[in-house]
Amino acid sequence: MRRLVIELYGKELEKRLEGSSFRKIETMEMVHSLRNDQNENVAIWKMKLKDPSQEIEDCFRDDGVTKEVRVLEREGTEGETGGPSYLVFLRRTNRPGLLLGHGTTPQGGYLFGPIGFKEGRLRLSFVGTGKQIRMVLDGARERGLLYKVISLADADFAEDSLLNRLTEKQRRILILAYGLGYFDVPRKINSDELADRLDLTGSTVVEHLRKAERRLLAGILDRV
Repeated sequence: MRRLVIELYGKELEKRLEGSSFRKIETMEMVHSLRNDQNENVAIWKMKLKDPSQEIEDCFRDDGVTKEVRVLEREGTEGETGGPSYLVFLRRTNRPGLLLGHGTTPQGGYLFGPIGFKEGRLRLSFVGTGKQIRMVLDGARERGLLYKVISLADADFAEDSLLNRLTEKQRRILILAYGLGYFDVPRKINSDELADRLDLTGSTVVEHLRKAERRLLAGILDRV
């Protein structure tokens, strides 16, 4: 698996973001991702507004994608330079491929942290195979988006990460299963549907998931 950090900018990006909540935001950075799949993105963000007197809720009202917005914390006042900053809970409908055409679906890789917006530049991170990463870059070029590759490297996990106990295939299946709602109650996808996306049999997918769960559980018990 590879991890790509890319920064988008330029007039084409401005045009694509026109009319969205981004035009009212000075800076926006994801603090913690709670959920990101084909249906919705749920995350906590830190942000500042261009107009300090405006309310956060007004920025996301009637944008067509925001389902829930809550201000969790507020630091500073309108009189301060740059205005106050906010910690905001956002639940939004995902629109895969809005900017790049790839990278927010299982076929195109996975949108990953960090995500940020500052001075008209949108920074995104993706995790996927080499082919999926190329699809993300091709999608940017096809749409006339100017971009800068900040980094491109193997998606290494921390040495103490439990994911290091898994094989590459187990990690890939587990990440896809989680993203598509296999572990949701009720499930959004069954093992056969998951297997179709991986070009594997249902029994193979189930076996890999069982092995992954056993290894993760063993890792957790080792730390107790």
